[in-house]
This record gives sequence, C-alpha cells and structure tokens, in this order.
Amino acid sequence: STKPSHRSWPSSVDVQCKGFVDNMDTWMKASDVLVTKAGPGTIAEAASMGLPCVLSAFLPGQEEGNVDFVRESGFGEFRGSPDAIADTCAGWLGDAKQLETMSACAAQAARPGATADIARDIAALVLGKDEALRAVSPAA
Repeated sequence: STKPSHRSWPSSVDVQCKGFVDNMDTWMKASDVLVTKAGPGTIAEAASMGLPCVLSAFLPGQEEGNVDFVRESGFGEFRGSPDAIADTCAGWLGDAKQLETMSACAAQAARPGATADIARDIAALVLGKDEALRAVSPAA
C-alpha cells in the first residue's frame, strides 16, 4: 500500500493513494471513506454504495453545488488541505457509529434510477409521452 509519508497511520488503517483506475467500483466497495474531487459522477457512485466522502476540490460554478449536496445530505464534508483531509478521515475512521450514520445518509441520497428517469424524460420530449414510455420501460 502507498501511504503518505508525512502522516503516521495506525496499523489498522490501510491508506492507499491511487491515481486514475478503471475499476473504481471495486475500490469503493473495499473502502470506508472516499477522498475525491466534487465530480458529480463520483459522488453519485459513492452515494449508491453508501460511501462517506471527503471532497478535496471542486470546479467553481460547475461543481460547487455538489459540495453543498454532500454536506446537506449528511454523507461528507469539504476539506481543502491535505492535513484537514487526513484529520477528517482519521476522525471518521475512529467513530464507527458516525461512519454508519454517514453511510446510511449516502444511501438515502442515492438515486440509482436516475439514468432511466433521464432517458425516459428525453424520450418523452423527442418521441411523445406514450411512445417514450414503451421505448424505455423494461420488457415484461
């Protein structure tokens, strides 16, 4: 595992810092906390997995609302410095009840059917309501 050298981690905490990976779902399933930029896709996937998030950065305008969404939904915080991120993660990892509550809040904020809803709405605009429902409804 790759651990930040400037921080002393307890032996029970396995910190792994990764760059781009193509199996994010696998890493999320194995994680207790996710540190990430406030990108909407990553936040949506983390919420679907009930994964608390520490948001480390955001694009002004485009992603600012994602920070508020995560905070207000109760499954994460924004921390702008490495030390603040590490302190937040250490605090959460030391409090199983808080992690459990945050995980439940993440799952509650998740919208796993959102993609189908969007497809249905677009189809309704393009095809008309009745035909759109037939086009995107699961086969019986």
